[in-house]
Amino acid sequence: MKKLFDAVEKFFEPFVPGQLKRPYSIGFRYSVFVFGGLIGYLLYYGAQEYLFKLGIARAIDLAVGSTLAVLFTFTYHRYITFDQKTGWKGKLMKFAPIQVSIAATNVVLSFIAIEHMHFPSLQATFVITFGLSLFNFAMNKLFIFRKEN
Repeated sequence: MKKLFDAVEKFFEPFVPGQLKRPYSIGFRYSVFVFGGLIGYLLYYGAQEYLFKLGIARAIDLAVGSTLAVLFTFTYHRYITFDQKTGWKGKLMKFAPIQVSIAATNVVLSFIAIEHMHFPSLQATFVITFGLSLFNFAMNKLFIFRKEN
């Protein structure tokens, strides 16, 4: 999959003007990042719904789904988004708490926006999730998966 994304990025790169090459590269990596997050969300949702239908308590199936999503997205971002092959334990120890914090922040901000500020839920959750996604990408790029010199 990494080779496919790299090939797509390289294919369009010649069409990008010189001064926009860096923003293009960052934007493309962000798109790859979001794609992995979407797959992680589908894994989370599918796992927790499947387990719930099997009769497992909601709290347990949510925890299992979240754990699977964090492990998947960590692996995806490590190998595909940021192409990092070393130091996985330390990176995972930084990655997991950030993901839990961002998820909790998303829930709290969405609750405030919908219940207290009376914004429509679709628009509120989209804007909040998008903003947190940009923050999440920056945190991952700068602090977890930064290029080692």
